[in-house]
Amino acid sequence: MKGRMKFIIVGLFFLVIISYFGVFFDTDTLIPENPKGKKLYYTQILNNDVKLNDNDRYEYVLETYDVKGNAKDLTFTTGKKLKEGAFVELYVAPFRGVTFWQEVDRSELPERVVKLYK
Repeated sequence: MKGRMKFIIVGLFFLVIISYFGVFFDTDTLIPENPKGKKLYYTQILNNDVKLNDNDRYEYVLETYDVKGNAKDLTFTTGKKLKEGAFVELYVAPFRGVTFWQEVDRSELPERVVKLYK
């Protein structure tokens, strides 16, 4: 009887955990190119700071800015060398770091970030 009760309690526990994630967890946050659940940062590419890492990817370590103009150093890699002076929008997820980047036009930058790149 004790073994059966323990089995039922453990089963209910897992059922509650699975139900919680099914109701409250948004799988869209796992998609790298989806900005949902990620913080956006902006930077300008400086190729003098790029190096080729052990995986033959270009590794950038650049000062970036969020929409409020707060600075943060971020590291990300690309399969190709990016255009010198290009502006890039970075999607940064908690624990995972940069999950996606895309080149943007200067006019697409937040106002506070534009002021930092005069």
